[in-house]
Amino acid sequence: MIGIVSYGGYIPRLRLNRMSIFQEMGWFAPATVMVAQGERSFCNWDEDSLTMAVAASQDCLQGLDKSTVEALTLCSTTLPFADRLNAGIVKTALNLRDDIQAQDVTASLRSGTSALITALNSLREGTPQRILVTAADKRETKAAYFYEMWFGDGAASLLVGNTDVMAEFLGSQTLSLDFVDHYRGSQNKYDYMWEERWVRDEGYAKIIPRAVNGLFQKLSITMDDVDKLVFPCFFKAEHRAIAKKLGAPPEKVQDNLHEVCGETGAAHPLVLFVRALEQARPGERILLAGFGQGCDALYFRVTEHIKNLAPRMGVEGSLKNKKAVDHYPKFLKFRDLIQTEMGIRAEAPTQTAMTVLYRKRQMILGLVGGRCTACGTPQFPKMDICVNPDCRRFYTQEAYEFAQKSAFVKTFTGDLLTVSLDPPAIYGMIQFDDGGRFMADFTDCELPEVWVGQPVRLSFRKRYTDKDRGFSGYFWKAVPLPVKPPAKIEKAAAIRFDGQVAIVTGAGAGLGRTYALELAQRGAKVVVNDLGGARDGSGAGSSGPADRVVEEIKALGGEAVVSYDTVSTPEGGEAIVQKAVETFGRVDILINNAGILRDKSLLKMDPEDWNPVLSVHLDGAYYVTRPALRQMREQQYGRIVLTTSAAGLFGNFGQSNYSVAKLGLVGLMHTLKLEGEKYQVKVNTVAPIAATRLTEDILPPDLFERLKPEFAAPLVLYLCSTACTETGQVFNAGAGYFNKAAVVSGPGILIHDGRTVPTPEDVQRHWTAINTLEGGKEFYNATEALGEMLTGGDRKPEAVVSPSTTRPTVQSVFERMPKAFQAEKAAGLEVVFQFRISGPQGGDWQAVIKDSVCTVSPGLHEKPTTTIKMAEADFLDLISGQLPAMQAFTTGKLKIEGDLMKSQLIEKLFKF
Repeated sequence: MIGIVSYGGYIPRLRLNRMSIFQEMGWFAPATVMVAQGERSFCNWDEDSLTMAVAASQDCLQGLDKSTVEALTLCSTTLPFADRLNAGIVKTALNLRDDIQAQDVTASLRSGTSALITALNSLREGTPQRILVTAADKRETKAAYFYEMWFGDGAASLLVGNTDVMAEFLGSQTLSLDFVDHYRGSQNKYDYMWEERWVRDEGYAKIIPRAVNGLFQKLSITMDDVDKLVFPCFFKAEHRAIAKKLGAPPEKVQDNLHEVCGETGAAHPLVLFVRALEQARPGERILLAGFGQGCDALYFRVTEHIKNLAPRMGVEGSLKNKKAVDHYPKFLKFRDLIQTEMGIRAEAPTQTAMTVLYRKRQMILGLVGGRCTACGTPQFPKMDICVNPDCRRFYTQEAYEFAQKSAFVKTFTGDLLTVSLDPPAIYGMIQFDDGGRFMADFTDCELPEVWVGQPVRLSFRKRYTDKDRGFSGYFWKAVPLPVKPPAKIEKAAAIRFDGQVAIVTGAGAGLGRTYALELAQRGAKVVVNDLGGARDGSGAGSSGPADRVVEEIKALGGEAVVSYDTVSTPEGGEAIVQKAVETFGRVDILINNAGILRDKSLLKMDPEDWNPVLSVHLDGAYYVTRPALRQMREQQYGRIVLTTSAAGLFGNFGQSNYSVAKLGLVGLMHTLKLEGEKYQVKVNTVAPIAATRLTEDILPPDLFERLKPEFAAPLVLYLCSTACTETGQVFNAGAGYFNKAAVVSGPGILIHDGRTVPTPEDVQRHWTAINTLEGGKEFYNATEALGEMLTGGDRKPEAVVSPSTTRPTVQSVFERMPKAFQAEKAAGLEVVFQFRISGPQGGDWQAVIKDSVCTVSPGLHEKPTTTIKMAEADFLDLISGQLPAMQAFTTGKLKIEGDLMKSQLIEKLFKF
């Protein structure tokens, strides 16, 4: 059997909010707003295709014997050297054997899949037996156009072999066509692009189906024999159309990652393939296609060996490890698209001595030092004498790799005098856990984030660029890990969980991961439960996410065990609790956090979308809580936290299934608080607003970054503690803001004497008193609430009032619009704004501005300059200032047709 043995991925940490490009350059290129959603990945100033290739390859080789790698193929269209073996640099950085085959494959966006086919076919001949195929691209574009938004930076790596195969190779089909949608001359920095519709209609739409259908015919299979279809296409709509043309339903299609990183060039087919493998289960069949001057199509079947893969960052982990950037000029500087004054300090000689680079290649590129064979002391660099003062032996050093060793910050500083493209330059001494230290530059961090004792990992990066000679020098830098300083935790940790055992469901990422880590750092033993499925609950799941969290906890010195069981079955719920009891002997805390989303409006929502959401959220809480409560009853102690949502408390369009499940959990809490109170079991519910994979394409990017799960965790930890005496309460949490939510009954009014049946007219006359919550109160249980109604006989009816008619309407807004017009700001303007407001009190209105006069009238104008489309409630919120215009636009509540730039005049011309 031949196929994939391991995989790895790397997406740079930095992500540019595409809307920031439009906000800065929309005046120049207004059409870019059409693709300004989401964010694109981009390299730090010290990253390029080579450094990303090393990172992805390191990730791929996690837990494997590097000495078994016999060949390395590096694939890219943006290699830094045109006449130097780039794969040789990667080979040296990875400290692979000298006798391996190393080659560069370039000049095509399908170089990654083509190299993969070549590697797999060579395995059939028996030599070599393990080949590392790595693809990386950092494509440059000119500023302020579609391609700058469509593209992203990234890398992926696959190890192929004939033993321990986790994805068996079943066959391939290739089309080689000189289809030119873009090209880059040998002396040019940027690609020359033909029209987008050419690559869309004649390229993607025809060539990919032709290759895939050719593979189907060759292997005598159909789309029924494919569980996941993976192919690149940066046109989202065309991506869906191609899949439909091939007969693949949406659930079979791997997302093209446009919203989260963009199209990563030659790496993108492999990036998408790695993403599919991260979610795959044994038996699943994956069809991969790569596009560029033709198309490659490859067919794989996942095996049981995928379960044995060591935890790794992968594409999934890289996407989560992000820093959002709204500062477009910073992106431009990092891409060398603007020239800035760097000062005379930047004029230092940068010529590299090739003799020294060759002789010290293992030290410089591979970060290889020495270890004394007499006393075992590591040191960097390797020298003739041991640095251990109790040893001091001569000529006892053996080669010792530091690149994968764990280390921490010994000292650091931020220097504004040292030249840096991202000042201040941060550097300092790092100490390796097993011994050895050296001065290192720090990267992928901000100065306030760095602290003494902080864990770091080593990353292969560019050290300098010699533009005069076209040479880039590389070395290893320290990347501080986002771990809280233990000293700060210990100092503030009056609330601790020493000796307690916690279960956190859905703990592989987002909120659940944060809860698990925080509980562990405060002394709890944690059961990390996560099925590892997709956001919508599809797929068979993956052990990777939960395993990574357990490893994080253990790296911090905590205790944790993993559970892959589903919460959506009674057997799964029992197994999760049993795992805690068998491993740690008890259950003190249960956080029901697992969840999925399948958003659709009610009329489009089939039972297949309705039932799974209720099964995971509502049934899942029942299946896990029931055995946990049984254990807590025996212990006479417990803390249970349920997770509701603003969608359940207040409603949200397109989430009827989610809303029902989330409000159902509030009802479950109210009953559990009564059933658990005599056993000292407190039950509360939290409604967190947090940036997780369930909300990543719902929240605007800037808000997504501010709503980190860490901001919601403090409330949940308090509710889990012995200090908490509350039970049966609901709390909102997010962005550092916390408040209580409750079901409240207003004081109401008794109509007549409680014996005479009121009429609808009676209700109308007393509607103000019925409809008010002023003076309202909560009730602990249903008996209290019912008693309040039954004892209302001594209340006197309030005076009869007329129904209120003072609520603003769409019509009243447009009637006031001429008075709100700022005539002095309209000099020389001649525009027509057409408003189309949907809703019961909406309608069509036109505002004609000419000669500094504004005329407003109902109806449709023949030739409007700009058309504004909104729902009634959103429009009123916008006019009242409760809904910012940019937020309304980016979230789809405000739709603009016609002259987009002219629409920006509305805020200038009218003041309400």
